[in-house]
This record gives sequence, C-alpha cells and structure tokens, in this order.
Amino acid sequence: MEKKMTYEEALAELQQLVGVIEAPDAQIAGIGKELKRAMELIEFCKKELDGYEKDFNTILNKEQL
Repeated sequence: MEKKMTYEEALAELQQLVGVIEAPDAQIAGIGKELKRAMELIEFCKKELDGYEKDFNTILNKEQL
C-alpha cells in the first residue's frame, strides 16, 4: 500500500524541483519532466490547502454557535 504524500513532503519536493528548473544551466528541452511534476505537486498542494480551509471554517463556525 502506497503512503499518501503529505503537504509538507509535496512542498519540499516542489522546492527542490524549482531549484532544478531555475538553475542557470537548465535547458528548456531538458526540464519537461520536472515542469510536469511541479504542476502535479502544485495541484496537490492547492487541494490540500482547500481541504484545510474547509476544516478550519467548519471549526470556526461551530465555535461561533
């Protein structure tokens, strides 16, 4: 069974990929795989943050009752 990636793990991998993509010697033709993975990680992080926001709003709404 594959372990689900955490937000923190995804962010760390994304930061590493950004370093590769932004490297002065990076060739645009050679970073396609990294760009694709970065987009996947960005989408994952957005979904995770949306979920956290919903959870926090639920908690805050219950506290206001």
